[in-house]
Amino acid sequence: MIGLQLVRASTHPSPGCLRRGISGVLHVSGNVKPTKCLVCARSMGTAKVFALTSEVSTSQEEAFRILMVAGGTGGHIYPAIAIADEIKNLNKTAQVQFAGTKDRMEWSAVPQAGYELSVVPAVAIRRPFYSLQNLLVPAKLLIAMFACWKLLNRIRPHVVVGTGGYVSGPLCLAAAISGFPVVIQEQNAYAGITNRLLGKIAQTIFVAFWAATAYFPKDRCMLYGNPTRVELRQYVSAAVARRYFFPQDERRIADHGHYSEKRKKKEMVLILGGSLGALAINEAVADMAVKSLEENSERHIIWQTGPKYYEEMVQRVGQTHPRLAIYPYPQEMSPRIIKRRMLRLWQKEGVQGCSQRVL
Repeated sequence: MIGLQLVRASTHPSPGCLRRGISGVLHVSGNVKPTKCLVCARSMGTAKVFALTSEVSTSQEEAFRILMVAGGTGGHIYPAIAIADEIKNLNKTAQVQFAGTKDRMEWSAVPQAGYELSVVPAVAIRRPFYSLQNLLVPAKLLIAMFACWKLLNRIRPHVVVGTGGYVSGPLCLAAAISGFPVVIQEQNAYAGITNRLLGKIAQTIFVAFWAATAYFPKDRCMLYGNPTRVELRQYVSAAVARRYFFPQDERRIADHGHYSEKRKKKEMVLILGGSLGALAINEAVADMAVKSLEENSERHIIWQTGPKYYEEMVQRVGQTHPRLAIYPYPQEMSPRIIKRRMLRLWQKEGVQGCSQRVL
């Protein structure tokens, strides 16, 4: 059996902890050698995520195993990927696996990030709670937990980390019943229903906002902000980003083959409705997008509609305006991808003098 002990700088962290910076350490012990796991630290205004250090390995034969479970939306999935990336960054031998469904975003997002995804059933609780569909929840939960028990017995994780979504419920519950340590991370000020229920059994609850502690036992809450993927904190110049999102609007100049930064200040408007999209936001943007661009020649709009609404919005607005970029979900927004694609484009066009300084 694996024991889990949390050493924290503050039992009841205040909102000021987020600014001052504190850290927590997980010590995993049992029939393996002690392993130190830095779970969160606030540094230079950036939230460091759950991260396994490589100072002490579990054993030469057995690597540290972490099972991440997240699903449904990008708000649950990408924090889990950020945590996994940091774990692998600090301990190359750590084994990180994901669990999720194959009919939601995690089915594509997790493998694209380089991790194996095991499929487990999700059990949704409908609103309102007295909905007739909820009568089947107990039976569905037992079926889902049986599948989760099989996965847990196969992987034997040292810790299970849940970041929300209906799929987290059965697996984290099965893990807790089986004696596996459970940790959850809540991204929102208003905690989701799954995490609220799991908060009763989780050994540690990491929250992004102090307001979220109202939904959990405060003595198990730690305030650290939201995990951010390292690749999103890399630099890419404004000129390159404009050319990437608005290729029709950007014009090359002859001066050394570079794109001029000496222009009027561009106004960039980013419109997001969550990873699944928001109908009310899309309806409002569809009615004003083109008119707004005509009113200001320096204005650019990047609009994320969500996959469900993308085709409808494109039909209503069109994709011909050079300063309007519409995406169902902009998965490829990392600076690394933008730089790579722009270098390929410049090489194809024969642009000379492009360097990392320009990018």
